[in-house]
Amino acid sequence: MRRRRVGPFEIVVLLAALALVAVGAGGVDQAVRAARADGRPGDFAVTGASCVSHLGHRSCSCVGDYTSDDGTVDLTGVSLAGGDGACAEGSVAAAVDIGARTRVVHPDGSAEWVVTALVLLAGTGLALWAVAPLLRHRGARAG
Repeated sequence: MRRRRVGPFEIVVLLAALALVAVGAGGVDQAVRAARADGRPGDFAVTGASCVSHLGHRSCSCVGDYTSDDGTVDLTGVSLAGGDGACAEGSVAAAVDIGARTRVVHPDGSAEWVVTALVLLAGTGLALWAVAPLLRHRGARAG
């Protein structure tokens, strides 16, 4: 029986997978905090919207300034994640500072945890695929 070896391609895939897992793991804390809207409550004053168009789809996010209720945190030019996406310039909405530099979240939370979970799953799946020949070889040798 011919032994299947891990080649250079599998090693590159494994390294890319490990990078994906590292990136995903680095975002777990903020993704959980965003999902639960766990942070310092305050007000978000809308100054405009930032929109992106791709593949016939347009996505906008509110941009503005955040001030915590206790007055200890002032953030300018941040985006608001979650909520209904209504960005009427000059309006003020409740928001929560989760410790991110570029965004605050709606008090109902944000679904950004989904992206973090997908990155972790993709990295784990690729890593398992890359090392599968080694695992099969060890399983065949043990049996």
